[in-house]
Amino acid sequence: MGSKLRDAAPAVEEAAETYRTAALTSSLHTLRAQDFQIAGVPNRKVSDIVYESGMRAGPGRVIYEEVMEGRDEDLCPMCRHSEVSELDHVLPKKAFPALCVAPDNLVGICEFCNYKKSDVTSDDARRVLLHPHFENVSTDVWLAAEVIPGTKGALRYFVDPPPHWDPVLTDRVRNQFEFMEMATRYGSRAQQTLSGMRRIFDTQLEKSGATGLMAYLKELAGSHQADDLNGWAGVAYDAWAEDADFCRGSFNGTGTPTARGRNLGLRNYKITWVRNNCRHTSAVRYSAAAVGDYADLKRAEEGVTDVRIVPAK
Repeated sequence: MGSKLRDAAPAVEEAAETYRTAALTSSLHTLRAQDFQIAGVPNRKVSDIVYESGMRAGPGRVIYEEVMEGRDEDLCPMCRHSEVSELDHVLPKKAFPALCVAPDNLVGICEFCNYKKSDVTSDDARRVLLHPHFENVSTDVWLAAEVIPGTKGALRYFVDPPPHWDPVLTDRVRNQFEFMEMATRYGSRAQQTLSGMRRIFDTQLEKSGATGLMAYLKELAGSHQADDLNGWAGVAYDAWAEDADFCRGSFNGTGTPTARGRNLGLRNYKITWVRNNCRHTSAVRYSAAAVGDYADLKRAEEGVTDVRIVPAK
């Protein structure tokens, strides 16, 4: 077995180069799994020997650590929401064993995105997830949000692509945004932030009126967006600043559903919804106190129908 793996070294190097060429041209979806096998060695053996023993716990550990620690920041590049905690194979090692230790195929991401992504691949150019090493959309403003009518500032996040994006890139970003449940996750963080900032907003409103609160929110938005144009926080402050009712104090008004019952802090609920004729279930659990707001966020998403709150099993 060891000799077969050693003999495969040139083929593995060629596979890595083929992969890199495809990644540079945004054509990973054209690669076929059968072209990335190691002759005479079962896929599971390649994973166990080369990746698990050779990289994670062997001499290749330095490459593993470079990928996990050699980043510019701690946020997951797939969602820009949670911290990096796991190593992902862009093309799964089970299907593409010749790429199991190719550095270009290894990306540090968060636990949630790794769980969602799993071994998912696509041969449709419009549904391929962006490759963090090769595709950067952070210099364009594409994330937006708006206050959901009838709430105390709950936000609906959505993709608002710049006009120079081609249709394929727009579809890819929207697909990734939906697949990684970014609207719900960003909305959740915004709700948490708003809960902690309401008193500060109220004080600012009393001191300087709606115009002063709007200017304050714009200043917060600019501060966050100077670091990350598409960060959920900067977009949240900007959306609140752009909403006249919010700046007049609707964040302290009525309209947000309140939870009833016991154990309000326990995360005993999930949300289900229909999109493209398929029913989906949230990977996240919610408390009784919060699930109503998050259901509203989901209802506000484009193409979503029949949103339900169900007990988590």
